[in-house]
Amino acid sequence: MHIVIESKDFRKLTAETQRELIGKFADPKLLESKRTMRNTDTTWKKPVDMNKALAKRMVNGLSENHRKRLEIFAHNGGRARMSELLEVTGDSHWRALSLFEGAMTRRLRRLIGDVEKKAHLIGWDYETTVWSKDHKEIEDGVYYVSPKTAKALKSVLLS
Repeated sequence: MHIVIESKDFRKLTAETQRELIGKFADPKLLESKRTMRNTDTTWKKPVDMNKALAKRMVNGLSENHRKRLEIFAHNGGRARMSELLEVTGDSHWRALSLFEGAMTRRLRRLIGDVEKKAHLIGWDYETTVWSKDHKEIEDGVYYVSPKTAKALKSVLLS
């Protein structure tokens, strides 16, 4: 027998019933990673700390280029130069990284259930920004993830 509950119907259930169904049928590891992240304070300025369980879910099914870019963060203790990240795909303009950063942010928010849309994975270190001579274009700088996220990515991607 198969019972299918569409997401719109699931949202109509009481919170208690939702928790009970999830508790009975969901993977306990999934629940633990969501519970851990739900208790995490998300702010606009600070990247989210990912644990190993969430990092595994984050990288599962990613394109090779996205994985390679996350590996750079894992190798370098959570920091990556813009030029290094651009080398992965051979792009030369920082806007190419906006697509990557946006994709990772959307994926993270979906995985942790961030309805406020505050959570983000990758930050920019403004102190390291290298500008063109006319100060109109960014030539280089450093993106970063939190140290805890870097450690989780390292254990998932480099072990």
